[in-house]
Amino acid sequence: MKIIVTAIGSDGDINPMVEVSKKLLERGHQVEFCANGYFAQKVKNAGLTFLELGGEHLYLEGLKRPGVWDPRKGFQAVWQFVNESLKLNYEIVKERIEPGNTILVGTTLAIANRVLRDELKIKASTVHLSPCCIISAHEPMTGPGYPAPTSFPLWIKNAYVGLIDKLALDRVCRDDINKFRASHNLPPVKSIFRKWLASPDQVICAFPDWYAEPQPDWPPKSVCTGIPIFHKQEHEDLSTEVQEFLRNGAPPVVVTPGSAMAQSEKYFKTILKCLSGSNYRAIFVTKHKNHVLENLPANILLSNYEPFDLLFCRAQVVIHHGGIGTSAQCMNAGVPQMITPFAHDQFDNAARLKKLGVALKPKVPNEFKFTHDPNGAWRKCLDSIIYDKQMRRRCQEIQKKMQSGPEPASVIAEEICKLI
Repeated sequence: MKIIVTAIGSDGDINPMVEVSKKLLERGHQVEFCANGYFAQKVKNAGLTFLELGGEHLYLEGLKRPGVWDPRKGFQAVWQFVNESLKLNYEIVKERIEPGNTILVGTTLAIANRVLRDELKIKASTVHLSPCCIISAHEPMTGPGYPAPTSFPLWIKNAYVGLIDKLALDRVCRDDINKFRASHNLPPVKSIFRKWLASPDQVICAFPDWYAEPQPDWPPKSVCTGIPIFHKQEHEDLSTEVQEFLRNGAPPVVVTPGSAMAQSEKYFKTILKCLSGSNYRAIFVTKHKNHVLENLPANILLSNYEPFDLLFCRAQVVIHHGGIGTSAQCMNAGVPQMITPFAHDQFDNAARLKKLGVALKPKVPNEFKFTHDPNGAWRKCLDSIIYDKQMRRRCQEIQKKMQSGPEPASVIAEEICKLI
């Protein structure tokens, strides 16, 4: 069977789908992986056939677009990027389909897959990598500046998520999707995220049910599987500089704003203020340099890349943005987390991690400007985590859960094979 996997997003979206695709390949299927050219080498290194969805420069330009990390404008900025590549994505995948011998697999924003499924009646699987991708009135998402209204009556929660669906999501993407559907003689749709987006054939929730309990209004044919952990490639190891740094002192605080955060100047200013005057050692991991990262003090090491599955288990605390991939690596390493979210699913993940007892989020005055920290909330949060023995015990408990049972990537591959 040919299986075409489309992954839209950053490393946190591509990495788990690479792990799943490798498991499908091991089962003897022909697997082709469609993603931006920025991820070409990673996909090819996994032994997969790569289908380039636009050049690397388009991805890098997209990371610098205004609003992409704004909690109010983030989805609009991301949608603009997705919509610009929708026609190309459709054409690439359609050309590779072998009628009667192809299954489509796509992450949440693989809109072309969903259109092709309706047009060609081909079986498709939607993979949601984060609970926030599912619009649920029974368990509404947490956003910036407000907690999830879980204690309210269901009718109020229904109205709440209905407004999110209509004003924050449909208003941005529905017209574009319906225009594209019309060009392929398909009828219009509405309530995109709440009703249409998930494939009627299969919805894989790539996280465990103890992270997000299944709800009555989740899409039909939904199944929780666990989070696929991206493992280092065979030739990879920690850099020589990091290995030496680890040998020469106490376990460090590891800081990463995420692989896609190209607008991190304010973030690292706040981090440096947080660490100032302390004896904490730190390793900053970022692919995107700025002048704030020049001339760092001796207790801070800068690296552009390290395998997280090797580094996080050596850390005292990991400070990060709250992306699901980084969060999963932390849980798998059994290390406490300080979550500093910017946009998208990050506030919801922060709330879930806090509820699990493995993370805290600084109490800043304005979550819409999360790096504004006039009262030293980040430092107070970091100190609290470092001295919290109960959190460390809870991290070890969650680590055991993460590492027990069958490998999530294998479980997801097995679920996908049920469509054959």
